[in-house]
Amino acid sequence: MSVTTVDKIFGEMEYKHSWTKKDSFLFMDKAYPINITAQAYKGDNILESQRSNYSHYKTYLEKHKDEIENKLIDYCKEICKNDEVELNSCLTPKTIIFERDNSWGILFDTNCDVENGVALFFVNDKVEVGPQDLFL
Repeated sequence: MSVTTVDKIFGEMEYKHSWTKKDSFLFMDKAYPINITAQAYKGDNILESQRSNYSHYKTYLEKHKDEIENKLIDYCKEICKNDEVELNSCLTPKTIIFERDNSWGILFDTNCDVENGVALFFVNDKVEVGPQDLFL
């Protein structure tokens, strides 16, 4: 039996090991179906820091668009071992995750590193890119 809530910022969320909902995300001018996740332990509510990060993430991504694209391109060149990388063909966004420690990030699938994927994370307003297991 799943538990649902209507959060004042996230909207309707369902608890399955964390609070989640389906949404659409625009990446490189293409819309992708994506999971929005607010990490939580069983019985915990969504934190105010998660609400704040969620309500500002689109603005943050737009404001730092060039830095984000450059870091993703550099990382994809490294893992794909190819200097001619196009982000749309290299990365598919799957989840935007809002952690309990005030960090948040975007998890991508990639055909260059199927096992590890790619994570774009924002920790203390610093943009970091690496394999997903570094951030999860």
